[in-house]
Amino acid sequence: MAYCKECGAAKPDYQVQLGVCDECFNYSSKKQSTSNGARSPTATSSHNIILTTSIDIPNRTIERVVSIVAAEAALGMNVFRDIANNWRDFVGGRSNSAQKSLKEARTACLDELRREASALGADAVIAVDLDYNELSTGGAGILFVAASGTAVKLAPEAPTP
Repeated sequence: MAYCKECGAAKPDYQVQLGVCDECFNYSSKKQSTSNGARSPTATSSHNIILTTSIDIPNRTIERVVSIVAAEAALGMNVFRDIANNWRDFVGGRSNSAQKSLKEARTACLDELRREASALGADAVIAVDLDYNELSTGGAGILFVAASGTAVKLAPEAPTP
């Protein structure tokens, strides 16, 4: 069990991310919305989070470091993909099913990294690192992708004349 730092309630671990339960996080997101339902300019949407492998963002100044953020994605390779991959190993060539699984896991992982940064109030994640691995569980493979980076707050953009 984990405790929400907003409401103090004991919740299952999967319902508490970064110390805030899903209900409190959703409530604070709704509070930041304007009366017509549009998000206020100060609220950071996870879709607007910049991700980069570099240590800076061109034409932007990093105001402060917020925190290290990390995300993981584990996808089971189904039996049919395993069979297709084994056949590809035998005859050679590219495995579209494996490539599709890699892309799916990477996308899920980067989306989660954006959500983690957004929950902390960051504008960007710099120095993003992706790691891939396969976990074998008695014949079935699980594709594991981990991403980490530094969540930062950017200085406001200077108005252009």
